[in-house]
Amino acid sequence: MSAAVTVDVPQAFTGGARWAIDTLLSTCADPVAVSYPSSALPGSEAAWSVFADGGGAASSLRDGGTLDFGDGVEDLVASTFWHLSRWEERAGSPRDAHGRFPASAALADPQEPAVDTLAARFREAVGSAQRDSVFTVALTHDVDTPIRWSGPHALRGAVSRVRSAAIGGHSSDLAAELRGLAAAPGHRLRGSDPNWAFERIAEIERSHGGRSTYYVMAGHTHPADGPSGPAYDRARSAIVSQVLGQGDEVGLHPSYRSSGDERLLATEKRRLESFVGSAVPGARFHYLRHEAHRSLSQLDALGFVHDSSQGYAEAPGMRAGFSFPYCPYDLQADRPLGLVELPLVVMDATLAERRYLGLAAEDGLERAVRVLERAAEVGGTVAVLWHNDRFDPAYARGWDRVYDTLLRWVRERGGRLTTSSEAVTTLSRLPHADRSGSDPERPS
Repeated sequence: MSAAVTVDVPQAFTGGARWAIDTLLSTCADPVAVSYPSSALPGSEAAWSVFADGGGAASSLRDGGTLDFGDGVEDLVASTFWHLSRWEERAGSPRDAHGRFPASAALADPQEPAVDTLAARFREAVGSAQRDSVFTVALTHDVDTPIRWSGPHALRGAVSRVRSAAIGGHSSDLAAELRGLAAAPGHRLRGSDPNWAFERIAEIERSHGGRSTYYVMAGHTHPADGPSGPAYDRARSAIVSQVLGQGDEVGLHPSYRSSGDERLLATEKRRLESFVGSAVPGARFHYLRHEAHRSLSQLDALGFVHDSSQGYAEAPGMRAGFSFPYCPYDLQADRPLGLVELPLVVMDATLAERRYLGLAAEDGLERAVRVLERAAEVGGTVAVLWHNDRFDPAYARGWDRVYDTLLRWVRERGGRLTTSSEAVTTLSRLPHADRSGSDPERPS
């Protein structure tokens, strides 16, 4: 039985305050009575005014995760709402070349999760211990390019990458591309492909007692979706059969344009479900390209159970400052969604690619462990993403070994390795979610 929650704030913030409190309460060991505002939980009238009139960002971030709304009041509830609702990502906020809100524009460092800190302060204020939960990592893979050698354009692309690496003086990239070209005839003779790594990925994951979710594309409508749309169409049935046959989960990887086109999103969902043979429970947008205050509500309306797009492409960490799945808040409708957001905190491309951090494999492992350690400290549940094209010996550059080592570290740290659906359905105290995943937990 839940304890009473009393909220006495302007009507415009009542729903948001209750949602923030419910989310904070989900981290508590026992039901506790909450009164807001109160001496234990002071309220900022300046914050309420910001939320009521749709005002701008808070002026600064204090130590401990609270925000300075202008009146000097440290309001844990309003600060939690600001971070978790992604208030700073509303229309008019900065965007990168792909239309994404960038980590460089965020007030809080995603590697110092603000809401985790606020939750600890909230528990102290209301007199509750932290809920006992098992550190859980959802293993996920975005299948952007299932086949590397899909036609003449692929060979031309490889030659172009060789030339660019040579001109740029990137010796490791040059060596990898040359190794890949040298191995191509052998793949052709065997009928194999370096990107078709599903069995290899499963071998690594099963050795650590894990299973994973593969986000599969169901449409190519923009150059950023890749040049091999017809090849992907021919391979889609085999991808789904391979993934499901090896005991893993299939989710939708909505195409580049789908985040701004609900009809296209619905079409891609139906198309993938025709291959799966059942409802697809989860999604992650291609390029992580989505609008927090539009795309997530569209997923919710289409019946998705969970999403895992809330991560930054150029920086690891907790985008919303929280190491647990949560139900996003629909600012326009002034209500929480039924959709569950599974925080994406580490991506291989973020660590490895020159356009982002460009780290060597050993340094990337250290950075990934540092982020996951923050989640482990609070018994969090988060997702990691490793693309299927980082497991072939010619192209992996050591990142396949990083993945293997990272999974071993999670298990040694006492963590669980699961699919996305398993990660969200095992959180029985998650508020607002009104759906259950379609992939019940199975023994490893």
